[in-house]
Amino acid sequence: MVPLLLIGPLLLLWVPMARTRRMRWPVAACLAALTAGAALLVVAFPLGLFEVSLAALTAAVTIIVVASVAEQRRLRSQPQPARIGWLRTLSAVLLLAALCLFGVLLNPAPFAPHADKVLPMPAGLNATVDPFDDSDCGSGSCSRTITVTGRPGQSGDDLRAEVERHLRARGWGTECRPVGWLLDRATECLSLHAEADHLTIALSGNRGAPGE
Repeated sequence: MVPLLLIGPLLLLWVPMARTRRMRWPVAACLAALTAGAALLVVAFPLGLFEVSLAALTAAVTIIVVASVAEQRRLRSQPQPARIGWLRTLSAVLLLAALCLFGVLLNPAPFAPHADKVLPMPAGLNATVDPFDDSDCGSGSCSRTITVTGRPGQSGDDLRAEVERHLRARGWGTECRPVGWLLDRATECLSLHAEADHLTIALSGNRGAPGE
């Protein structure tokens, strides 16, 4: 889980670097609870992955900095600046990484949707994913094509109706849907094109709302 990867190193370093039990375990418990809460939020609301992770990391850094300053004030008569300094440096680096992530989200690149957004197809239907390469990316969008053929004797209209039912069950209620939430404005879009004996599904990944 992303929150564990972001906050875990801080938690593991805080425990040996804290100089008093009075600060060590309460802060460690707060960090563990913050990680668990963020992970549950990501599971319940996956579209908010970046926002939840960024907020959790910022909260963890704030908790550690405040705790380290409070601890240093309590132990001013026995300062150990090296231990606190390393922790603050790491916290600053992780916070800088979070800010860089924020910048990437504000100006991201297009992406290629995974074929498993629509696959597997219902039993009896054959789906072929066209190979993806750099030429499938244009201005602000990357596309991927999947060709679906029906059962022997299945009409084109029946094939399209069956695929549309399958796509609705996979969450494709509209042509485009958001991938992220507040910061990540990416969208993934889907369109169907009926041919004589097969159906073409076109997936596109867009960094930004459709039309931006």
